[in-house]
Amino acid sequence: MRRAHLRHCLEKLKELVPLTPEASRHTTLGLLTKAERYIKSLEDKFRRQTLFLEKLQRENRYLNRRLDSLHKQVALSKRRSVSECSTNTISSISTNLSTGSPSISESDEVDVIGYTSNQSDTDDYSSAQSSSDSGVAMSTSRLTLSEMEIF
Repeated sequence: MRRAHLRHCLEKLKELVPLTPEASRHTTLGLLTKAERYIKSLEDKFRRQTLFLEKLQRENRYLNRRLDSLHKQVALSKRRSVSECSTNTISSISTNLSTGSPSISESDEVDVIGYTSNQSDTDDYSSAQSSSDSGVAMSTSRLTLSEMEIF
């Protein structure tokens, strides 16, 4: 019974281990030696693939952090450019008023910048965190001073 079981196990091992075609008969020792080498080569291959996978995961984490950083920089530069634009408009109006420049008539035009969004404040906060504009639209229009009195 034990001998039959051992023979059965060796036959299964022959199926699993790649053997050279030139030798039709394999000794038990030769088969076990080749099986040992084959197992070691599989372990080495697995170790190399695991190291490579870890390297790719580290690189992926780095690239995701870099992408987040770039998104934040873009969002910040958008906010700055919009802020600078509205600050320049307001300062030019106040300068004209304080320097006594030619009188302002009701037909003078003023640039107005407006924003619209389909989201709640919570969504705006999360979009600022993720650095996406999530449907925020910017529009500009010109109003005369008489039209501004309505606001």
